[in-house]
Amino acid sequence: MPFNPANARLPRELRALPRERQPALANAARYWLNLAGFIDRLERLGSRFVVTMPASGAWVGLTDPKDIEVVFRSDAEAVHFGEALRMLSPHELVLGPTNLTALDGPEHLEKRRLLLPAFHGEALKKYEATIRERAREAADRWPVGEPAPAIDQATRVTLEIIMTAVFGVTEPGRLERLRDAVLALISEIGSRRFLLETAIATARRDGFSRQFPRIEARKAAVDSVVLEEIRERRATSESRDDDVLGRLLAVRDDDGKGLGNPELCDQLRLMLLGGTDTTATTIAWALDFLTHDPAALNELRRSVEAGEDGYLDAVVQETLRLRPAFPFTVRLTKRPLELEGLTIPENTLVAPFIALVHRRPDLYPDPLAFRPERFLDGRPGTYSWIPFGGGRRRCIGAAMSQLETAAVLSVLVDELDLNPVCREPASLGRHSVVAVPANGAPVLAKRPRRIRQESAAETVTPETIDLPRTRS
Repeated sequence: MPFNPANARLPRELRALPRERQPALANAARYWLNLAGFIDRLERLGSRFVVTMPASGAWVGLTDPKDIEVVFRSDAEAVHFGEALRMLSPHELVLGPTNLTALDGPEHLEKRRLLLPAFHGEALKKYEATIRERAREAADRWPVGEPAPAIDQATRVTLEIIMTAVFGVTEPGRLERLRDAVLALISEIGSRRFLLETAIATARRDGFSRQFPRIEARKAAVDSVVLEEIRERRATSESRDDDVLGRLLAVRDDDGKGLGNPELCDQLRLMLLGGTDTTATTIAWALDFLTHDPAALNELRRSVEAGEDGYLDAVVQETLRLRPAFPFTVRLTKRPLELEGLTIPENTLVAPFIALVHRRPDLYPDPLAFRPERFLDGRPGTYSWIPFGGGRRRCIGAAMSQLETAAVLSVLVDELDLNPVCREPASLGRHSVVAVPANGAPVLAKRPRRIRQESAAETVTPETIDLPRTRS
């Protein structure tokens, strides 16, 4: 191989890998400003590649499920997720230093063990009725007869679900203040100002160590409402297991110690923001795909009316395949990582590229097409369908997010006629580090024909059938 001076800065073990030849700053600019273009360029490099970034250095990108299995199954001390995330994302700034995503090693495993029961099995069954009730309210509120961004409507319903199912907040004034505070924080996180601040911070070592006063102020506003609820719960002797907060307050470690208020605020902020932003994005993408695919929308409506879940689950899985909330996940190697024919050195960022795994034609024929039926024959592969990451770091709220998405979609397609506004599905945009529909995925909703017919039976005025009525 001819000498390449750019390779001299790479660890010797990585120099033979295909690499993105642009300078680190150019790669970072494309990642933050043109995510779709960034992903497309990396797809050409194959199943293993190197891309360099400012401050964080060389990333080793992986798209082969066999390699990804090795990464996900690695010992908790061998690869760190929280440490890697601090280099690339504002997660710890926004969610706090004790939130589950920030922890590594035994501390993470212990905290995950304590928190996991609140998001699986019997706990999910208890949240399901609340989730469906909030979904029906969302259908009633959906603007009818005028285009409305699906992302905005989905954000509202997922936040309502999280506030009631996760927090169990029922006091109207507190519910309203929490809603306003969370939406203000979400808005600031998604602002162009914070996107620029995040891009600059990730290009510097310890870039998130400086002050971000606007983020801190909005975090404090959320925490003040959360603490009201926590203090009220602690003041009563009644134990509740019908919401996540009640379960977290009951958590005890092996020494009988519970979670303190600062840690509760961090974990609950993770659920409020992570549970709202990512799930709302999946719902919006699903509606965008469905309204541009009448056959899929009709099949979903038919299956929902028949009480069948198979196609609904397949729609959710296919949406998450085509549009995962995060295009990649990361690990920082704490010792050399052995893949077949490749040793990745210590202190290297390893990036299983979720979006590129999901676009492999050997795994998913016609990979860019929206085809829910590809998931009707069985469960997705553990290492070939990874929208929630995998291994010990798989998203703790994955099951709840899929339950929410399915519940909201089933209610919306059953109660509303949904139509596209734009000719083509939305392009890829950003809300901080989350991949969202660039145009918000606008949808035109109309009253279903059966409801119009019921209205016509009550009055003989034709206009009551033809004119849409805006719902509040």
